[in-house]
Amino acid sequence: MAMRKIVISMAALVAGGTLGATASAQEIILFDGPNFNGQQVRITGDVRNLDSRGFNDRTSSFRVVRGEWELCQHDDYRGTCITYSSDGQNLGRMNDQITSLRPVSGGGNRPGPGGGNRPSGEAITFYSGPNYTGRSVTLTVSSPDLRQYNFNDQARSVRHSGRRAWLACQHANFGGACMQIDRDMPNIGGGMSAEISSAEPDYGSRPGRGDRNDRPRNGVFLYDGVDFQGQRVDVSGDTDNLTRMGFNDRADSLIVARGETWVICEDDYMRGRCQRVEGEVRDLGALGLRNRITSLRRVDSNWNGGGWDNDSGWGNSRRSAILFRGPNFYGESVAIDEEVRDLRRYNFNDQASSIQIPRGQRWLVCEDSDFRGRCEELDDDVHNLSRYGLANRISSMRRIDRNWGGGGGWDRREEIILYDGFSQSGRSVRIDDEVTNLEYLGFNDRALSLEVRGRGRWLVCEDSNFRGRCDEVSGEVDNLHLLNREISSVRPIDY
Repeated sequence: MAMRKIVISMAALVAGGTLGATASAQEIILFDGPNFNGQQVRITGDVRNLDSRGFNDRTSSFRVVRGEWELCQHDDYRGTCITYSSDGQNLGRMNDQITSLRPVSGGGNRPGPGGGNRPSGEAITFYSGPNYTGRSVTLTVSSPDLRQYNFNDQARSVRHSGRRAWLACQHANFGGACMQIDRDMPNIGGGMSAEISSAEPDYGSRPGRGDRNDRPRNGVFLYDGVDFQGQRVDVSGDTDNLTRMGFNDRADSLIVARGETWVICEDDYMRGRCQRVEGEVRDLGALGLRNRITSLRRVDSNWNGGGWDNDSGWGNSRRSAILFRGPNFYGESVAIDEEVRDLRRYNFNDQASSIQIPRGQRWLVCEDSDFRGRCEELDDDVHNLSRYGLANRISSMRRIDRNWGGGGGWDRREEIILYDGFSQSGRSVRIDDEVTNLEYLGFNDRALSLEVRGRGRWLVCEDSNFRGRCDEVSGEVDNLHLLNREISSVRPIDY
């Protein structure tokens, strides 16, 4: 009898201990059928891959015995992750998709800062899943490249701690679009979800609530609420379409850095209605541009870009012609205020797709160096040089208007233009000095008409080096008759 009592007591003690341990630990039961049916497996800790339990991609329902659990689509808590604190009869789109899981609160806290726990001190914690789920990393100092934490382009939610706001940026070294973080975000929006590559404390913000009136050190702050409220995106460079930042047609207010002037436009590539802005705009509705901004660029005199006149558009207050790599005056640019015989000097040969010409100026742009090949006179902005067949083909240029005193300018009295069509039509070539063989210009035996500008006369000859039949010409010649497609050399004979 005594022996039996001892055995029962030991059994009760073991049972009590087991129950006590179960009660103090987190626990979840997975089922391979809906409504808690079918084969089951009991989990009490982190499982990086359910293959180890023979239950990968088999879960259809579960019971949470104790605690809160994160269930993830892929191994190592990657992919879509969802946190549960109560039973799930049917996993819906996650049915037969669970590969890893772990407890997120209580006795089974995950390692590190995860589990949705708020960081302490001045810090932010990024999570790879929405609603503070998935892998996490806590930052307390400036982090120019999240690859060092194996967390590049991973963040989908974030928790904030402390008094100071943070900046999270799209590219390493705080490049690309940036957004301000001064509160928890269960879902990172603004096109920045899974796009963050660097983050740092926002040293320009005031400690406290993250005062929205803080001015950017450079560039523009765009807000999706009036009075600088709501989500913020930082723009530091010319942007042809805010869609890539997830902020197209979303801005309700903005702040421009001190000393800078920007132009905001309702269509991409600086098209549609545009408006110059400086300082603060508390409500873009006052400009008729609330939720309508798609592109923007900096235009002040301290910036190597085009100026803007609200009445007449781009470039009117500048003294230099400006070449742009992209159409519509977008992208890398170079300002030219002198004769340039070869744009390789500026590393811009065959690069220009658009050009701005200051008011009152006329420029000659040519497809070959030394003003050879096809040339065009331009006295106004050209949004797309393909209109003249010169997109990505300009190699030399110079100013030719009469007000130009820069030397090397074009003297219109010394100009002859040959055309490969009748009546000054078709492809043309402009010539300001003798040419012994038009083969050099790719125009031998091609001319059908010509134009001599100014009061001078030119000699045009059917053979190179001014041999064979030659005629003196002046003014406009609509049809060269005997010399049609026969001219091989030309030269001025008086000035």
